[in-house]
Amino acid sequence: MSENQTVLITGASGGIGLEFAKIFFSKGYNLILISRDRQKLQEVKESLTNGSSQSIAIIPCDLSQDKSAQNLYNQCKADELAPDILVNNAGFGMHGEHVDLSVSEVENMINLNILSLTSLCGLFGRDMKKRKSGFILNVASTGAYQPTPYHGAYAATKSYVLNFSEALAKELEDYGVTVTCLSPGATDTDFFIRSGIGDVMTGFFAKKRRMDAKKVAELGVSALFSKKLSTIAGLTNKILAWSNRFAPRAMVAGLSKILMKNP
Repeated sequence: MSENQTVLITGASGGIGLEFAKIFFSKGYNLILISRDRQKLQEVKESLTNGSSQSIAIIPCDLSQDKSAQNLYNQCKADELAPDILVNNAGFGMHGEHVDLSVSEVENMINLNILSLTSLCGLFGRDMKKRKSGFILNVASTGAYQPTPYHGAYAATKSYVLNFSEALAKELEDYGVTVTCLSPGATDTDFFIRSGIGDVMTGFFAKKRRMDAKKVAELGVSALFSKKLSTIAGLTNKILAWSNRFAPRAMVAGLSKILMKNP
């Protein structure tokens, strides 16, 4: 890929998104970094540039809010920023019984994980289709592969991302545009803090069991440039996800309940 190309990354201020930024910058790409936190974005920009001639644009944007995807697209147009690669990484989850969760926060999660991702794929994907070139990497989760009690709405949003991404990939493949879906399992990021699980030391989500965010990002970038339809990060996660196909759904849901109730 040309070093003159540009990558737009959502959720770029930390975790897997930050690792994506580091990887693409090391490969010579210009960056458009998106996050709610302007200060963190500025810190990322300063840590990466260090005299480099590559450009890094930062756009603070809360993609959980209505019309934020359209506003982001309009801002890029106004600033003459045209990403060759779109990485939809931003997302968050909520742990607990669904009826006990904040309705407004669940709505924000759905807006971010589904609506904004879908809109950004449509807006920037349309431009890629016209150019007959481009890449889109959407980040789902291994939670997409089965019903997941106590993470029910979150996992359902990721099921949407997985199925939508694979469908979109087939729609755009005839126009030179590649769409890939990356499904990480438990990864060592702030996801567990925001979801309410925290840095637990035992159980299914124990900190020692989580994959390194850099490794997950590397697998995602490799899958994208290999033009894979979708990929699951890590052998253990692959085995867990694939095994669900061979068990009755009631059994899978019951096992998920046990694992997720006291993570």
